[in-house]
Amino acid sequence: MGFLEINWTSAAMLMLFVLMVYFLNKFLYTPFIEMAEKRRKKVEEDLKSAEQLKEEAEKMRSEAERFLSEARQRADEIVESARKEAEAIVEEAREKAKKEAQNIVESAKTQIEVEYKKALEQVQERAAELSVILATKLLQKVFQDERARREYLVKILKEEIEKS
Repeated sequence: MGFLEINWTSAAMLMLFVLMVYFLNKFLYTPFIEMAEKRRKKVEEDLKSAEQLKEEAEKMRSEAERFLSEARQRADEIVESARKEAEAIVEEAREKAKKEAQNIVESAKTQIEVEYKKALEQVQERAAELSVILATKLLQKVFQDERARREYLVKILKEEIEKS
């Protein structure tokens, strides 16, 4: 018997081998290939879905950054506006205080001038009163001195007359 001899055992083995290949192909290999293909398609779909989600996430991140940038810019504008408004209020208050100070100074000058005039009038009145009092006292003294001098002259004349 040689290596290539065909007998019933070899034919049965060949038939079993073909039958086994057929069943393995039908029940194992084909379902495995189909399952692998389904799995590959699912993985591709998941990858596409993940890519879409990644793109959407990137868009959302970009939009969030834009929104945040706009919010920061708006906040900066609000802060700048508030700073300018505060400066304007401070400047307005400064001008108002300056005007009030000028008004107070002018009022004080006016009041000082009025008080000065009153004081000057009082001093003039008092000076006039004192002048009258002084003149009266001087005149009284002069009259007293004059009377004393007359009396002295009269006395001297009497003495001279008596001597003569």
